[in-house]
Amino acid sequence: MKYRYSIIIPCYNEENTVFEVVDAICTKFSESNVIVVDDGSTDSSFNEMTKVTHKNLYALKHEENMGKGAAMRTGLQNIKPSTDVVIFTDADKEILIGDITRVVNYYEKNNVEAVFGSRFVEMNLNKKFQMGLHRYIANKILTMLINAICRQKLTDMETAVKSFKSNIIDNLNLKSNGFDIEPEIVKALSKERITIHEVPINYEPRTSSEGKKISFKDGVITLGYILKKY
Repeated sequence: MKYRYSIIIPCYNEENTVFEVVDAICTKFSESNVIVVDDGSTDSSFNEMTKVTHKNLYALKHEENMGKGAAMRTGLQNIKPSTDVVIFTDADKEILIGDITRVVNYYEKNNVEAVFGSRFVEMNLNKKFQMGLHRYIANKILTMLINAICRQKLTDMETAVKSFKSNIIDNLNLKSNGFDIEPEIVKALSKERITIHEVPINYEPRTSSEGKKISFKDGVITLGYILKKY
């Protein structure tokens, strides 16, 4: 079956990568709507993304920083009614653009409602150390907890590549503004009794000095959201 896709890219202070990422996605997925939401960046991210000349690009801007979850929800509010599947990815170039095709192919070949891209299915030991062993362990613990609570079998709950059918958006009722959007999506899908499938994706991790945004504080907030009454 041929689906129609909207690709949503939240962006905050990614002036060095956002043009390359958005231009590549608009080119590779020329039949999809690409919605980039600048979340109140204080650098030239918005100017960089608007340099992309593809007609399938929709560039939106928050006047102030509201959080990744808020940017993702703004993207959802601006998809076309004809959209069948929504795919999220990031503007930081950590994910190989071509791997989004794996998500698309999974929908085309299978009758599924949600697909995540997992960084860890094919990740070698060197990449685990490169991303920071503390981040890797924290992700595995958070993923293990969400699996136990939601009865899923995920390997990468905090992946940037998340997707689901658009006809369930209203039922999900997403409200989070920050990185707690990650467990909220898993919980919301699980409440709808939707099995989340995974496809492997490649990952080029950054350090904090290179612009990595998620912090220890965000991990604590995520943990708190996971442990909230389900």
